[in-house]
Amino acid sequence: MKYSPTFIIYILFYLFTTPQIIGQVMSANDCEFAIPICGSSNFGLEPDGVGLDEFSLPGNTAPPCYTFNNNTIWLSMTIVASGVLAFDIAPDNPEADYDFAVYGPTTDCTNLGDSIRCSSTNPQAAGISALTGLSTDEVDGDEGPGEDGNGYLQAIDVIAGETYFLLIDRALGSGGFSIEMTGTAGFPEQPIANATTNLSSCDMVVGVDGYTLYDLGALVSGIENGQANISTTFHTSLNDANLNINSLDELYTNTSNPQTIYYRVTNTISRCSDINQLELTTTLPTINVTLPQDLIICTDTDDAVVLTTKSGYSFYEWSTGESGPSLNSITVNEGGIYRVTVTDTNGCLATALTTVYTSQAPSIIDVLITQFNQNDNTITIVATGENELSYALNSPTFAEDNVFKGVPGGVYTVFVQDSSGCGIASQQVIILDYPRFFTPNNDGVNDRWAISNIENFPNAVTRIYNRQGILIKQLNAKDTNGWDGTNKYGRPLYSDDYWFSLQLENGLEKRGHFTLKR
Repeated sequence: MKYSPTFIIYILFYLFTTPQIIGQVMSANDCEFAIPICGSSNFGLEPDGVGLDEFSLPGNTAPPCYTFNNNTIWLSMTIVASGVLAFDIAPDNPEADYDFAVYGPTTDCTNLGDSIRCSSTNPQAAGISALTGLSTDEVDGDEGPGEDGNGYLQAIDVIAGETYFLLIDRALGSGGFSIEMTGTAGFPEQPIANATTNLSSCDMVVGVDGYTLYDLGALVSGIENGQANISTTFHTSLNDANLNINSLDELYTNTSNPQTIYYRVTNTISRCSDINQLELTTTLPTINVTLPQDLIICTDTDDAVVLTTKSGYSFYEWSTGESGPSLNSITVNEGGIYRVTVTDTNGCLATALTTVYTSQAPSIIDVLITQFNQNDNTITIVATGENELSYALNSPTFAEDNVFKGVPGGVYTVFVQDSSGCGIASQQVIILDYPRFFTPNNDGVNDRWAISNIENFPNAVTRIYNRQGILIKQLNAKDTNGWDGTNKYGRPLYSDDYWFSLQLENGLEKRGHFTLKR
């Protein structure tokens, strides 16, 4: 349906505000924002409210036949061809009472002067129809109130270049009205809001909700179709379009589905306008687009990950630049954000995103040990990684605790694993310890004394002393059999406590004592 002054249309006006008019109320109730009459046309309106009080200004005189303060609308009439100004005002409701006044010629709403026509006849009291207006058959310039008059006043001879203002007031009743220009005077040419195609689009967001972005600006050229001095605006309501307020951005996301959008073309010189409408319809796609989430690429390997979405759609386009009718899967070997846009058989699009993360194997910074504590030694693993770490000792059975207690002397392997699964770090650990006693009686049990695992330190030196501090025996790392309890002459020594000192190539020195029992 096209809203144009060449047809009778019905428009409901309320008081509106707009940020474009600073400190003002923009409304057809106000003379400053009077609706221009253009072309040889009919159109319909319904007033609501009174807007600003123009007659509080010293240059304006209130209509003498009636107090216009109920529900008013102002129209402006700029004459482009001399002739007779005449019109019919026809209420929709035959019981409504519409009054009017004409001011001019003037172009200044602050200096309207006196009205040149004023009609306030009550059609019910006068026993006439609700029609009112200007007619070439009348000679009176004012009438009313009550039963005074027949509803019509004398037409006005007008000259090209003049501007008149028409104040219309619904004094009683309800409903809108239509006005038809019936004289010979010419008005500015009516612009045309040319018909345009309705827009349809598919919801291309992962969370399908029926709302999507439309490029209304792409329609402007066709709507204007080469007309000069024309501006085009888009609105969500017919009222906004008529008052030219609350215009939409040309890139617009619909707020209902389907949604009617009204567009207005306005002649920037004459202010004449035309309104038309189009429909926005958002198709809900049948596509259920997903991509695997939380994927990880290990940077210290040559491994890659595969991104796969559902097969069977018409076309796939990936953010990597790869595309094709059957390309529902790609392989990537770098971290980043990846996107796939899928087209179904209806031409609808949907997009899915995923992030591929990168990680690397953990690193062991240090292994802290306590040793020479018999079976109560400890191992503490200090490691770093990009994610949560877990730890193991000797076998890859991992736990969150990085401290291992109650560890006997021995050779161990510690393991660290990153939760991303990007490899396992390991390191060998040696815990030294020594027997607190030995019994060199050749029974095959505890016959010799040695520091366990000392063979792993080839430059280690162990010295054994008696109570008097006399060196009894010196052992090198290659002496893996240890001390048999004899002196340097091979004679067995008595049961007693003996002392030792251990020096390792890393500077570690350990002193202690043990018992020889016979």
